[in-house]
Amino acid sequence: MPGSAELAALARVPDLARWVDTRGMLLSGFARVRFSEPADEYTDGFVVILEPRALVSAVGRPPARLILDAAQRLPRADVLCPIEDVSHTSQALPEWRENCALLHVLRGAMPWESEVDADTTIFVQDTAPSLSHLPEDLQREIAEALRGMPLARFGDRIHAGRRLGPAPRPLPVAAVWADGLPVSFCYPVVQTETFWDISIDTLETYRGRGFAARAVRAMIRHMRRAGKAPVWGALETNTASVAVARKLGFVEVGRLGVFTSR
Repeated sequence: MPGSAELAALARVPDLARWVDTRGMLLSGFARVRFSEPADEYTDGFVVILEPRALVSAVGRPPARLILDAAQRLPRADVLCPIEDVSHTSQALPEWRENCALLHVLRGAMPWESEVDADTTIFVQDTAPSLSHLPEDLQREIAEALRGMPLARFGDRIHAGRRLGPAPRPLPVAAVWADGLPVSFCYPVVQTETFWDISIDTLETYRGRGFAARAVRAMIRHMRRAGKAPVWGALETNTASVAVARKLGFVEVGRLGVFTSR
């Protein structure tokens, strides 16, 4: 059961697209929330820590020492914050690399949502195909997503050997097939009550052929049946990802500060 700090944090982080990562962290069942002591949980800043994914989110401009301590406890952590708080967070993490993620949503249902893409499937852990042709990191990422503990993050860094606890629920994965193999994958990396954040990856030799868009479309159709809308978050430097999002009809609705250790 969530503790009082987690419940207080949930009340401060609404179910909106701009908060999909932080609220999803809080709803994962694995997050910890830290306030300064003593604290007013209704007004003071706090950090949300999701250790299995080495993620920290700073909310409400918590003290610099609280942000730095949370980040330093996790090797190669990513630290998220609202774009309006980037200057505050950068003072806490002066030696970290500052990035900007663009958040996109669909303005209603798209015409392609009523179509069916050929050679796409949705699978779960019990029906998963062989993934032995994938690079080791991607194999592990998809396997952990299937069991409900996705590892993908803005930095795309997988922590080999990190021990993960039992997952709260398995996740579906969409795949596009080519040459008899699944080559492009999409799954909900984080979820709230009404949103899900897109994770997508395509084998390098199959990129630039529209497979990523087809995988995303398949997962969007699947998640619509659960009443959940997609959020596409990508670093602004990831121009290929942003281009696919816009081609599918996604529009930018916000930005997020992302700090990574150098």
